Order: sequence, then structure tokens, then C-alpha cells
Amino acid sequence: MSTSTVPRVWLAAGLGACPAPTDGPTVRDDLMRQWCPGPDGRWHTRDGRHHADWRELHTRFDLVEVTR
Repeated sequence: MSTSTVPRVWLAAGLGACPAPTDGPTVRDDLMRQWCPGPDGRWHTRDGRHHADWRELHTRFDLVEVTR
């Protein structure tokens, strides 16, 4: 497996600054919700019920990139 296909992980431990990824990946939190970037610069769950900016997501959840 090449490193380009390995999903990225962002832990909510608060270790240093974590700017939002410039490529706007879809991510999954530790509650198994998928968050997709929206045109407003915020991430939204697929059902549209939850909205957060990257700082809020990174602070509250461990995040894993969804690669498919």
C-alpha cells in the first residue's frame, strides 16, 4: 500500500495547531458520522443535521479521512 492511499488521521488531543486541510477531505468522526466540506467553508454531516468548522471538529472528535 502506498502512502498516498493511507487515510489521514487527526486526533482531538489538542497537540499543536491543526489548520484545516486545503483539499477539503470527507472525514469520519469517532461516532461514525461522516462530515463533508460544504461551500460555506464548514463541514456538514450527510443528513444535514450537524454543522461545524474544522476547529470545532478537530477539538471534539478524532477524525479519519474517508478515502472512497
